[in-house]
Amino acid sequence: MKGFVYDDDPGTPPEKHDEPAAGLNDGTDSGPAEPRWRFIVPVLLVLVVMLVGLGIYAQHWQRSVWVRDIIVSGNRLLDTGELREKAAGLLGRDLDDVDDAVLTKRYAELPYIRRAGITKEMNGIVRVTVEERVPMVKVVNGDKVQVIDTEGYILPYRDLPPSSSRLLQVTGMKTRHVKGTHLKKADEKHFAVLKEMVEALRASEYARLLVRDVCLEGENGAYFSVAGTPTRFIVGNDGDYKEKLKKFEIFWQKVVEKMGLDGYEKVDLRFDKRVFAVESGRGSSQRISP
Repeated sequence: MKGFVYDDDPGTPPEKHDEPAAGLNDGTDSGPAEPRWRFIVPVLLVLVVMLVGLGIYAQHWQRSVWVRDIIVSGNRLLDTGELREKAAGLLGRDLDDVDDAVLTKRYAELPYIRRAGITKEMNGIVRVTVEERVPMVKVVNGDKVQVIDTEGYILPYRDLPPSSSRLLQVTGMKTRHVKGTHLKKADEKHFAVLKEMVEALRASEYARLLVRDVCLEGENGAYFSVAGTPTRFIVGNDGDYKEKLKKFEIFWQKVVEKMGLDGYEKVDLRFDKRVFAVESGRGSSQRISP
């Protein structure tokens, strides 16, 4: 048959070309990373837009919030109502108009306030947290009565709660102005003597119940007195008050409780291991060993 060729030799089968392995990157496919980024980027953009929107909304909302209450905390000596009055003019005003620095300064100018902090809350509450000065003694200078705190600042006298009303009375205290302020402070040397004496009294067993007045007289003539007698108990300005108060307590138990104090003008506690008692009207002294 014309054009027909029969070949009974199967020969070599046609070559098969290898197909690319599944998953191999031929340079044209970005793989699974691209779909992930296509999902993450829009989410991040949405979150950023939401945060910006919330910030703008919060600012707008704060401007529309008005001060509805003033809450004061941290005060023990000063009346809460008195402290609220210092910020009463803020009630009804926009919360955003409250100047923290101005309000803090207003409270810090009060003599009995050591430090003040202001917090504005989104519900319209302004919180005032104060730290008060701690009264230590009452200072008497003629008819003028003031208070000294534990840092030496001179404060105007005022009625105090029962827990702070029994203050030791002090006379002869020197004072000085504090530069750049309207405050006064006790003289450094006098205050050092007074503070050590007060600390010794607080640590004593009986003396703290008896001593009522302290006088800072002369270079080394500080003395104290007890209620009901003009007798002076001289302790000086050179410290060691714990030991001197122990001698006072022994003298009180051995002599005063048996004989009374009416016969003594002064009792000198400044000497080591002995006490000198000067009799009233005679000028003679009696040595007493504690």
